Amino acid sequence: MAAVWQQVLAVDARYNAYRTPTFPQFRTQYIRRRSQLLRENAKCGYEPGLRRQYLRLRSQLLALRYGPLSEQSSFRASSVRSSRTTLDRMEDFEEDPRSQGARGHRRSVSRGSYQLQAQMNRAVYDERPPGSLVPTSVAEASRAMAGDTTLSENYAFAGMHHIFDQHVDSAGKFLPIMIPRLQFANDDKHLLACCSLDGSLSIMTLSPPPASVKVTLKGHGGPVTDFAWSLSNDIIVSTSLDGTLRIWNTGDGRCIREVRDPESSELLCCTFQPMNNNLTVVGNSKHHLQVVNISTGKKVKGGSSKLTGRVLSLSFDAPGRILWAGDDRGSIFSFLFDMATGKLTKAKRLVVSEGSSICSISARSWISREARDPSLLVNACVNKLLLYRVVDNEGTLQLKRSFPIQHGSQHVHSIFCPLMSFRQGACVVTGSEDGCVYFFDVERNTKAIVNKLQGHGGPVLDVSFNCDESLLASADSTGMVIIWRREQK
Repeated sequence: MAAVWQQVLAVDARYNAYRTPTFPQFRTQYIRRRSQLLRENAKCGYEPGLRRQYLRLRSQLLALRYGPLSEQSSFRASSVRSSRTTLDRMEDFEEDPRSQGARGHRRSVSRGSYQLQAQMNRAVYDERPPGSLVPTSVAEASRAMAGDTTLSENYAFAGMHHIFDQHVDSAGKFLPIMIPRLQFANDDKHLLACCSLDGSLSIMTLSPPPASVKVTLKGHGGPVTDFAWSLSNDIIVSTSLDGTLRIWNTGDGRCIREVRDPESSELLCCTFQPMNNNLTVVGNSKHHLQVVNISTGKKVKGGSSKLTGRVLSLSFDAPGRILWAGDDRGSIFSFLFDMATGKLTKAKRLVVSEGSSICSISARSWISREARDPSLLVNACVNKLLLYRVVDNEGTLQLKRSFPIQHGSQHVHSIFCPLMSFRQGACVVTGSEDGCVYFFDVERNTKAIVNKLQGHGGPVLDVSFNCDESLLASADSTGMVIIWRREQK
């Protein structure tokens, strides 16, 4: 019943902006303490019916105290993701994907189009008094977590919190030893994972100090190219040039299942279906996408498609209805995902730059009060970071703006900042081949760089924020991971 405490926290976050309006620090402390207590309570194993009853009563009391709130202008308002433990369900799932919605992670289908979504966001924003916030759970939770800081203040990262170099000294079986991907666990401040071309993955913990490697995942027979956390953080899926997809228990590091590519091709990327974590999408070197049921280890019927090149990057929209895939020929394809069957239907294609690799794709429903359109952030080996607007419900892309970085050949990645939706301005972060980490405000017409971090000895390949933006992790081509600490004001 982890999903229930997440729903309770979402309800509290939606009303948090109305608490003690003259004391924003209290609101920040309150929502963080509520999150901690709800997490602890979720582990006690209370009767599910009692938890649901508590959620109903809590919602009713808050509505009586502060009045009802609008639930529009956010995809996530229409359905809260389930965080039911994936491991507990691994052996129980039927092969038929239609049965997974009731027995595994919840699924929901968004009824609105992307055009309608943008119009709703604008309408809600325009009806608010000047300078006020867009009243969504995402915006209010972000505001509570960030503590009303300005954009420049919140991204004043400078000090190095810790450096991990366990992969630098790895045996030179697969060279060069670089860290292609790293990612903080979902809704977690201190748990981080990375994969390496030495054939292993590391799960690191930053608290309690000193920071340390919690467990190393070994078993791949080739360089590990990508990985993804499940929503409940109990499993990780990883892909490798050895042609296998592996499912790992993050608690003890066991490999639960190995799924071989039927074409015996190199696997280059993977991502979970956000509304059903028993389905994973995998991209390979023979230009194919494939939806895999990790509970059975089998391909989903109708869940495959072919691109024009090697599949390098994948990203779902928040409701899990549209999947974007990028290849090494410079194309981004959008696919419609059937929530009931797992079937992929090819929708649109955009050629970013002929022959350039699409290394990274990140999707966001909306990114700030000013940028209220669904957006896609893309790294494409064109010495620019690209920001696209999603203009319809088939995933059609329209270039909004670009930012100069050094990126011509390496697989560099970028991210949207997790707590930026309520602020004046919006920030994105990217690696770069000059060894720096760049922060860009997407709403600034000039001098868009908010911050620049220097310290890596090689191209920075990936970046990741923890859930409250107090820490930023970056990884480079030498095998080093740096944890940056936000300056305390």
